[in-house]
Amino acid sequence: MRHKPPFLPPALGLLVMLAIFALHFIMPLGILFPYPWNFIGLLPVVIGALLNIAADRELQRAGTTIQPFERPTSLVDRGVYRLSRNPMYLGSISIAVGLAIWVGSLSSWVVLPVFILVLYWVFIRYEERVLEQEYGASYQAYCQRVCRWCGRCEDRQERDR
Repeated sequence: MRHKPPFLPPALGLLVMLAIFALHFIMPLGILFPYPWNFIGLLPVVIGALLNIAADRELQRAGTTIQPFERPTSLVDRGVYRLSRNPMYLGSISIAVGLAIWVGSLSSWVVLPVFILVLYWVFIRYEERVLEQEYGASYQAYCQRVCRWCGRCEDRQERDR
């Protein structure tokens, strides 16, 4: 496949988590979620982890790769993939949001838009091109049914494609 970035999504997610904690401790700008309210952040962390596990299991069941720069062997559209075309990325974002809530400081939130943009521009766009080349009309029909991030698209006027 094409040129690979110097990191894969799990490494990027780990860097984001470290950055969230580092920014909180190095430059804590205001507390958005004081104790004990900051523990609400554990809910998106758990939801994100469960989403990642469920997505990984669906890919394993289908016998296709989890690696974004390897050729897929099947189009997975069941399980959590019925609700999101990118459940693993959605899970990673959920974990990062949960950690930002948990640490509580405003400075931790600076990392999140950068994380989402890198996921989109480096990984998601590439994966979508590969899936469209590989599966054509089947993938296009899947995109019509399932939104990129979350939910069914069948009744929506604007698609996120």
